[in-house]
Amino acid sequence: MPDALKILHLEDNRHDAELVDATLAADGIVAEIVRVDNGPAFATALGAAPFDVILADYNLPAFDGRSAQVMAAEMRPDTPFIFLSGSIGEDLAIDRVKAGATDYVLKDRMARLPSAVRRALAEAEVRAERQRAEGDVRRLNAELERRVVERTMELAESQRRLQAILDYSPAAISLKDTAGRYLLANREFEGLAGARAEAIPGKRDPDLFAQRLAMTYLANDAQVLEQKRGLEFEETYLRAGAPHIYHSIKFPLLDAGGRPSAICAISIDVTERKKMDDALKIARLEAERANRAKSAFLSNMSHDLRTPLNAILGFAQLLDLDDLPADRKESVAQILRGGTHLLSLINEVLDIARIEAGHMSLSMEPVPAIEITALAAELVGPLAAQRDITIVVDEPAGHDLVVLADRQRLSQVLINLLSNGVKYNREGGTVTIGFTATEGGRVRVSVTDTGAGIAEGKLQLLFQPFERLGADQTSIEGTGLGLALSRGLAEAMGGSIGVESVVNHGSTFWIELAQADPLGTQPPEPPNGAAAEAHRDARGVVLYVEDNRSNVRLMERVMERRPGVRLLHASDGGEGLAMAASERPDLILLDLHLPDMSGEALLLRLSADSALRRIPVAVLSADASPLQSRRMKSSGAVAYLTKPLDIHQVMALLDEQLAGKSRAGDRA
Repeated sequence: MPDALKILHLEDNRHDAELVDATLAADGIVAEIVRVDNGPAFATALGAAPFDVILADYNLPAFDGRSAQVMAAEMRPDTPFIFLSGSIGEDLAIDRVKAGATDYVLKDRMARLPSAVRRALAEAEVRAERQRAEGDVRRLNAELERRVVERTMELAESQRRLQAILDYSPAAISLKDTAGRYLLANREFEGLAGARAEAIPGKRDPDLFAQRLAMTYLANDAQVLEQKRGLEFEETYLRAGAPHIYHSIKFPLLDAGGRPSAICAISIDVTERKKMDDALKIARLEAERANRAKSAFLSNMSHDLRTPLNAILGFAQLLDLDDLPADRKESVAQILRGGTHLLSLINEVLDIARIEAGHMSLSMEPVPAIEITALAAELVGPLAAQRDITIVVDEPAGHDLVVLADRQRLSQVLINLLSNGVKYNREGGTVTIGFTATEGGRVRVSVTDTGAGIAEGKLQLLFQPFERLGADQTSIEGTGLGLALSRGLAEAMGGSIGVESVVNHGSTFWIELAQADPLGTQPPEPPNGAAAEAHRDARGVVLYVEDNRSNVRLMERVMERRPGVRLLHASDGGEGLAMAASERPDLILLDLHLPDMSGEALLLRLSADSALRRIPVAVLSADASPLQSRRMKSSGAVAYLTKPLDIHQVMALLDEQLAGKSRAGDRA
């Protein structure tokens, strides 16, 4: 059942009102009718609730339909208003319709009322729908206008930000078309072009810059257009009359077809950075030159100091091997002691210089700490025995401590610490070696003596070169370089060294190194007994290439102890090469410093000759650097002996290389 219509009926005649009710009901219109007969009641009803239709008589005793229409238009403008009157003329009715009435029905034609009501309701629905649509359109228009305003503001803000980025960027930014005409430029570019930004668009590089510079810019642009990708250039611009170097990034803007439509350039002033780079390059070259000079100095110093010592210690060793009277034996011992001390001083000075120059070559490997310390203690044992000092190795139970170090250099540090522990100890004292695993995966080896100790104020002086804390005024031998060198070696191996001391109780020196995996350790190779064994019956021909006459004379004296060996001498590389080819010696002893070529060059020429490459070559050089030794051995040398020569090592070398010749009875 349809909902009842709510109708406001302005009527003062009861019979007409009943006729309206009956007419609507007869046509099937269910209605709830509120009926009023005066103006105040009509106004009250309009204000109380909405109605679907308003029916109004035109003539009432105290009110009229015209006033009712005006009131309804103000209070309920969307409610259909139908005049239902018996006295309204057609002209007046049309006038009321023009004024906003929906329809008019004469009372004597009451049958038209239902259709008029339905038509009025339909028109009201259409009107309401149209109003809703118009409202929607108005809302959409308002929303669209709001969005347009917001988007316009956003675009304006975006444009402002973009312009701010361009203007406040430290880089010079510009945009050109493919013909080279500027489209835009930022403030920084104004400074390069010497023109205001608004005056730059439309101009080309020749209009703004010197001809030579403009041609360079255009050539760079052409590369970008040709390759269709971003490229980097170093370009020069003039600012305040001075040249500035700019790092320019230029890239094309491509259209939908992939064709360049414009070129963007971003250029940054790198003048100061270039100056710094150039200064750093010069400084690096100077440092490299200084390092080369220092390396040459070290090599020359090593050679110049070791060469005369080779004669001093070499001949002294030969004399020591002879059966001399006791007084002369003592004199030779003094020569050997002084020469050895001088050699130790030279070695330590050169090692410190290498560390400072960064030329210290290390071979890092896992090294058993207890084993290498025990070997060092064994070497220092004779010195300790002279002063009745006991060396105690306090091995930790159940621990196989392994450190990452250069085996030779670690042994050098330990021997120095143990020697100091003996030399500066009291007669009959004790030197104790301890081992501790510390935090951070490190191992500390400590050497504790029972000497006089060191005052706290002097501890900081200990590791300075040539500082002996007054011991130079005593009979204790030393150079004051051992601890300085030991600290340098420890730090070069990634470790540290330190001291703790109590006056009248003794001192503890320690070295701390990174702990290594015990599984990676390899025991040191045992000495080759066959090589160390003396072969006084060794036979063969030895060619000695050496320009120093005292060194040659020393070798001649050495050969006197191997009667089966014949010594040939060549004073330079050319002569040595010729004699090697003609004499085919069994062994070549080669000095590295020759007047006509380096010993290394001669070694390479011997190795390159198919007829001579089988001859073993041993290098005898005053250059004691491990790097040089490894390089010569990698070039083919069978041994590398440093001057001053250890005569026992020389004879062992002869015995090892010529042993097969004596057994075979001939030379290959």
